Amino acid sequence: MNNIESPFVFGRKVTGESFTDRETETQRLLNNFNNRINTILISPRRWGKSSLVKKAGNMAENEGLTVLFIDAFSLRDPSEFYATLATGVLKATSGKIELWIDMVKRFLSRLTPKFSFGADPLNSFELSFELDEIEKGYREILDLPEKIADEKNIRIVICIDEFQNTALFQDSLLFHKRLRSAWQEHQQVTYCLYGSRQHMMAALFEKQSMPFYRFGENIFLEKIQMNDWIAFIRERFSATGKNITDEMASKIASTVDCHSYYVQQLSHLVWQRTYHTADDTIYNHACLDLLSQNEILYLRETELLSETQLHFLKAVAAGITENYNSKKVMSEYKMGTSANISKIKKALQEKEIIELSNNKIDFVDPVYKLWFKRKILKMDL
Repeated sequence: MNNIESPFVFGRKVTGESFTDRETETQRLLNNFNNRINTILISPRRWGKSSLVKKAGNMAENEGLTVLFIDAFSLRDPSEFYATLATGVLKATSGKIELWIDMVKRFLSRLTPKFSFGADPLNSFELSFELDEIEKGYREILDLPEKIADEKNIRIVICIDEFQNTALFQDSLLFHKRLRSAWQEHQQVTYCLYGSRQHMMAALFEKQSMPFYRFGENIFLEKIQMNDWIAFIRERFSATGKNITDEMASKIASTVDCHSYYVQQLSHLVWQRTYHTADDTIYNHACLDLLSQNEILYLRETELLSETQLHFLKAVAAGITENYNSKKVMSEYKMGTSANISKIKKALQEKEIIELSNNKIDFVDPVYKLWFKRKILKMDL
């Protein structure tokens, strides 16, 4: 039984039977791709955005669209972005080296990019551009997918993960203005932009002063509902010859506040210890293991907090979700003045440690909250 591969997936894109629900969101995203509607997908970290976009993208490919995926996480400047975009477009629209070179000559005539070939030169290559060329030829790069789509009579969908990282580029405002100016004119190319820094993504796409304001449909990804998690967990246990009750499956999901990544992780830890039927003893050991696996990260996160930020999180962990400005709360948790509380909240939101929903504040990471309550507040779980 122990040699069976775990039916729960976390830490990488979830596909196939390991993908949970999201039927409505998947269809909505697919409809946007088919109807040429640009999409901005916003939600906290590890809620399954990348897996959702990948699934919708694969479905779009099955319907005849050309889809490419770009990860902007490691990109550090516009030059790297342009090179990655051009490389991805060429790879997605042609499989022959001669055609790659021909398209570069015809569609990037103002540029002289360098080709760097990998171990398999027929399938692996990267483009790079000289910095002084970018200023005169960036528009050709941005229009490359549209020109190729027109010539080949195809539709292209470009999905860019961790898009918020482009806000860290030098002179990012000018860069975003250039992207918006080009992309809003494209008719055969649709864009899907998403990322794991909710605060930064919202700032890019919700502020009227930003270039990407109203660029497309903003979708705020909701948590997967409890009933869907219960059905999923039970089915995954059953598929591997193990049993779990509705109550235990519900306990797993509620412990981590229905957070996609952690539901999969905690379910895996319970499943791993289960030979026949999951019980409370197995669940308790799995919870301790979950906290232990993440402890180094949480220790580092906590050590970087100021004293007043730490006190503020103590109040949140203790169950105080509003009325932080009351004299009683400010005195009990040593948070200073009302003005100071506003600064604390802003700083913790920018660090993606807390989130504000329905005028109530809570931890973004539910397992960090559990760890914080156990280690800092010395509360029993």
